[in-house]
Amino acid sequence: MVPVLSPIVRYALRAVLFVVSLVVPRTDTVWVFGADGGQRFVDNSKYLYLYANAHRGHLRAVWLSRNDDTVRRLQEMGYEAYRTDSLWGMWLNLRSQYAFVTHGMPDVNRWCSGGATTVVLWHGVALKRIGWDYDYSEFRGVLAKGKTIIKQNLIDRFDYVTVTSDAMIEPFSSAFRMDPNRILVTGYPRNDVLTESPAESDPGPNVEDDDDLRRRCVDETVLLYAPTKHWETDGNVVDQLELAELERQMTEIDAHLLFKPHPAEPFDLDGAERHRLSLVPEGTDIYPLLKHVDVLITDYSSIYFDYLLVDNPIVFYPFDLDEYRSHRGFYLDYESVTPGPIATTFDGLLQGIEEALDHDEFAEERRAVRETYLRPPNTGRCEAVCDLFDPAVERG
Repeated sequence: MVPVLSPIVRYALRAVLFVVSLVVPRTDTVWVFGADGGQRFVDNSKYLYLYANAHRGHLRAVWLSRNDDTVRRLQEMGYEAYRTDSLWGMWLNLRSQYAFVTHGMPDVNRWCSGGATTVVLWHGVALKRIGWDYDYSEFRGVLAKGKTIIKQNLIDRFDYVTVTSDAMIEPFSSAFRMDPNRILVTGYPRNDVLTESPAESDPGPNVEDDDDLRRRCVDETVLLYAPTKHWETDGNVVDQLELAELERQMTEIDAHLLFKPHPAEPFDLDGAERHRLSLVPEGTDIYPLLKHVDVLITDYSSIYFDYLLVDNPIVFYPFDLDEYRSHRGFYLDYESVTPGPIATTFDGLLQGIEEALDHDEFAEERRAVRETYLRPPNTGRCEAVCDLFDPAVERG
């Protein structure tokens, strides 16, 4: 039987490992990647990892995960991947000069990353306040908040953060208390899949893995509802929808509505049989799916910035806008950067959907927001990130 270590012993061992990570020699051709707390193969880290494997053969790109299925799937596809807490995974984490993450240091092994250069690819445009600018005190106790501050200053520090445009330098510099020179305007690697051919092979679950979903997206008019979480206002997305009415409207306009809820907010279709409404299968990579969506519905999720590259209509449903603005706060003026109908009631949402499909009046507004907050469509974002750190690239 494996002995169960007390929390004090575990933290002592981790502290020793972290000190070791500060002095172990590292190599700039070993790069480790992780995402979403080490749980999923997703987001910007996924696309940069695939690009590095496909186009930078001199680099050793390694995916680290706490999910056995993710590790197994990647290995079966011929990629190098290990459990974050395995001996080989920890050793490569200790030897890697660069750690690429989307959410924070738990994406890889924070205790093995003390001497590494940490590049945070992040996972969204800063519409709403994040990081140090987001007041956690209302949702966390004093001890928990103090623990977070210590970790972020000592262990979970960031060396660089990538953003989508010059307009994002100031918000991210403020959010992470970083020198603006360490905020890198490269664009997000995940956006390459919307404007260019994706990596040569993609082992992650995506729209191409589900025949029914692929057929529906290609052959039918498809709307996607992708809201963010509403912890700050105790808002429940399901409570703001009348599913029977949505079913009726989708039938009337001969369309299908897909739901992609935030992972932190459970969502179901109340058990009733729905012919025009369905959930996006869990684990689906949403970004290849966006290319096939005719209308996006969201609230404060920065997914709509990605969707601007598709240049199809967007309907906004911020049903708790005033309360959310008060509790969470925005870096940007919400009404100025949301190029589409804004509905705060369910009836308004139905009307916004009808307007978006009947006559798209927001193309010029979308262009203006896209040009301000995203790199130009015909630019390689994965390439831009790699060029900044690849030792084989000559720099002036």
